Amino acid sequence: MPDNSLLKAVAARGAPTPDRKQLQRFDWLQRALEVFVCEGIDAVRITRLADDLGVTRGSFYWHFENREDLIDALVSYWKDKNTAAITQSVAAASSLADGIFRFFETCIDAASFDPRLDLAIREWSRRSAPVRQLVDREDDARIEALRLFYAGYDYPMPQALIRARVLYYSQIGFYALEVEEPLTTRLGYTESYFECFTGRKLDSRLAEKFRRHILDTYGDSLS
Repeated sequence: MPDNSLLKAVAARGAPTPDRKQLQRFDWLQRALEVFVCEGIDAVRITRLADDLGVTRGSFYWHFENREDLIDALVSYWKDKNTAAITQSVAAASSLADGIFRFFETCIDAASFDPRLDLAIREWSRRSAPVRQLVDREDDARIEALRLFYAGYDYPMPQALIRARVLYYSQIGFYALEVEEPLTTRLGYTESYFECFTGRKLDSRLAEKFRRHILDTYGDSLS
């Protein structure tokens, strides 16, 4: 699910001023994002986007220097959305349980973390060494944020790092394997997940409060 406010902010970074065209840089970036997520990077072509938007190629060059400029904006959006969602989820934690719950909710909420976009970037990275390096850096940044979270609750090295990796890799693997599971089923494992990721028992009252919050907010949808 695209975050239009963030997408507009990313688009505005390179927008000409004043903008004399009816079609905005945001419109190009939004359509490019849709094509990229559904069909991959090779489908993100200027002529294709112009046809989809019902304009000429010339309109594109008012907003972007070239295709690479557009692709750079897509990558910036991915970093600003998905990496920030994970790092900020644990940065604001008030307790160990709160941090784990915030991370879980971020992964459930497509408005915060877009798994389809993440998988599209990873698919692209299989065929591009520079993109693979970029993905590796972002993965490292996400894991480091989780490691610091664990370290803040008295997990020494290397335990903090290993738990951060297990927590992160398990969620990315959930998306990569396209696991379809009712949210109620997934939430039913809350205490077991928590113990697996922390080595500590979770108060059943906290677990039930978290389950109610998630179901009230998101319903029993498939993750």
